[in-house]
Amino acid sequence: MFSIDLKGKTVAITGASQGIGKAIAEVFAEAGANLILLSRNESKLKENQKRLVTVGAGCIPAHPPPNIKYHVLDVSKPDDVENIFNEIGHIDILINNAGIYLTSSVLKTDINKWKELLDINLNGAMYCTKAVLKNMIKNKNGRIINISSISGKFGDAFGSAYSASKFALIGFTQSLAQETAKYGITANCICPGWTETNMAENILHDEKYASLTGIPKEELKETSLQAVPIGRYVHPKEVGYLALYLASNYASAITGQAINIDGGLCMH
Repeated sequence: MFSIDLKGKTVAITGASQGIGKAIAEVFAEAGANLILLSRNESKLKENQKRLVTVGAGCIPAHPPPNIKYHVLDVSKPDDVENIFNEIGHIDILINNAGIYLTSSVLKTDINKWKELLDINLNGAMYCTKAVLKNMIKNKNGRIINISSISGKFGDAFGSAYSASKFALIGFTQSLAQETAKYGITANCICPGWTETNMAENILHDEKYASLTGIPKEELKETSLQAVPIGRYVHPKEVGYLALYLASNYASAITGQAINIDGGLCMH
């Protein structure tokens, strides 16, 4: 029987307070992994920790139950990242999920907001990876999973900062995979399409986005779905299950890949 058991493994997840990060945490808790939840939102982290303790305790078999901890962290601050990961200690699996979106034409892009997005979406992934890599190399084992996007496969009009960060994250992952393969470490990207998250809902109800695209606000959601062959959005836990597979021993020969999970929206 095909099953994935991560009991005894420690997984750090950035952006774990909501959306895809929250769903990934739930899937890994179900697999018995010890979790380190990382986000800037302390109240949501506390809420998720309490819920996931129950989820982890319900794993079968799960004795002892997984250990679920959280740390408030802004991944765009390298000193804070280094300090937190030094405090955490050993990490088997790192999932770089923290990310934000910026809607703007290139001409009117606020440079400070551009830099903020790149600091979180791209630089934050590098800071966290650097913080765990030395011990992974020492242990000759590790999994690094970066949450990119299909917007890292083709550019989004009025989402240039986001696309730039996600393209770059794929390139970073490919380079990392080549550097670390000899140490038993794999590095891969997951590229979701439209997913049932607050971020997607905010974009599809954004007056500015509607104005820039020329699509009436009330038609944005329907129009976006028309481009998805399966006719629905991806559920966040579906992304979690893909991450779980990539984190497992079953995926030890998969590295340097950018795997789409988008209902057929992007087929390259």
